[in-house]
Amino acid sequence: MIYVSFVGMFRSDLYEGLCVGHAPKKCRTCGRWFLTINARPTKYCGGYALGDKRHRSCRQVGNLKGRKERELAEDNPNVELYKKRLDSINHRLRRKNADKPLGKMMKKLAKDKMQRSKNSVDYADGNYIQEMELDALEAEAKALL
Repeated sequence: MIYVSFVGMFRSDLYEGLCVGHAPKKCRTCGRWFLTINARPTKYCGGYALGDKRHRSCRQVGNLKGRKERELAEDNPNVELYKKRLDSINHRLRRKNADKPLGKMMKKLAKDKMQRSKNSVDYADGNYIQEMELDALEAEAKALL
């Protein structure tokens, strides 16, 4: 191929890379942009973390982050369960299988339980899944109403 400008060549190369799985990502530790080598979900670049006195890589610093940081991530399974419950409640409301005050109370209870699971590891590992069952949420919401 013959390119008229450097930008055209760069754009063409970028699109070819996207087709084979290379994607631009932003490093969660240092904030720099990097290209992923394969289609795996990479979170950190391969460079050194900015401001780290021990000269560790971004991947090492990311792995050393506390559990709280990981629990607040978007791909947390507890948040996934919460989103699934919201979809179920909205589906019931659309089909008119539940009235609006009951649905509103169920959504509030689900959100409270999700926030509690983020703050308490014991709750997240214990009763969270059972309490987020649709029937359990409905029974608790009816008791509160």
